Amino acid sequence: MLKGIIAGLLAVVLLSAPAFAADDATMRAAKKEGKVTWYSSITLNIAQHICNNFNKKKMGVQCVLHRDGSGKLYRRYLQERKGGIYVADVVHTSNLGHFLNLKAKKIITPYKPAGTDNFNEKFVTKDNYWTILRAGVLMPFYNTKKIKAEDAPKTYKDFLDPKWKGKIVHSHPSYSGFVTNGMINIVNKFGWDYYKAMAKQKPKIVQSAAGGIPLVARGESWLGAGTTSYSLLKLIEKGEPLKPIVPPAGLALVTSPNGVFTKAPNPNAARVFTDYLFSMETMQLLADYFLYVGNPDVKYPKALPALKDINLMAIGGAELKKKNKPTRKMFKKLFGV
Repeated sequence: MLKGIIAGLLAVVLLSAPAFAADDATMRAAKKEGKVTWYSSITLNIAQHICNNFNKKKMGVQCVLHRDGSGKLYRRYLQERKGGIYVADVVHTSNLGHFLNLKAKKIITPYKPAGTDNFNEKFVTKDNYWTILRAGVLMPFYNTKKIKAEDAPKTYKDFLDPKWKGKIVHSHPSYSGFVTNGMINIVNKFGWDYYKAMAKQKPKIVQSAAGGIPLVARGESWLGAGTTSYSLLKLIEKGEPLKPIVPPAGLALVTSPNGVFTKAPNPNAARVFTDYLFSMETMQLLADYFLYVGNPDVKYPKALPALKDINLMAIGGAELKKKNKPTRKMFKKLFGV
């Protein structure tokens, strides 16, 4: 009887123990540090959900979130570093070009998260400087109460029809890594003439890639030039009058890396938290939010199309790094913001 009770208690302990648990020495050191600060560009509701779940583990390490756009987070960290201020431990954005810069300047350090051995090879790197936390596509969309399906744009160039003037919302590449990536892909397809014509449509300009969704949902704008697919699909699931547009030219694939800062003030906590980010628990949470992840064992919502079924536009990190700044400058020149 006693052996049965002990075995049962042991099973409970093993089931409740986090699969991402670090080795004892790292865990003890992480508890002494007491917190981990995460700079993340994923939408606030998801980032906070992840932090809250981590904190509920009561491991003695508190997740402190600072959420902002990819560009702002990148510039913020460089400014802090210039002043000798080190706050952030872990960074996650949607601009691979920035991560190439961080690696070149040795600002991030290699770390391979626990449990990623069987991940899709597109989500991991051989040198382990970063691991892709999530991926999505930049997706145009419209308000179904304002526009009938047969009248909605079918291609990118359909957005340039004069009848949509003043009815489009567009996000800013200086803030959003998602939008920067998408714009570079679209320019590769159609040239800058596309955005010169888009500027004449007088779109409303918002900061984040997801920032235009509420405007379109309320009918203040009728069309969104492009948003984060995961935010859009989640709100459609909740009943918002929105519908995605999938142009024949394709959708821009955006992969979003996560890494550990070399001068993280809480390096052990950074590793423990990074392991949690890539645990099955968090991978499934992200999949439930309509994001693509590297773990092959997650179950995706039925409304999320498989990446293999989408005509994808994709660029490499080197091209993104090269075209980041020119894209932002040209956008500002054309749109005046």
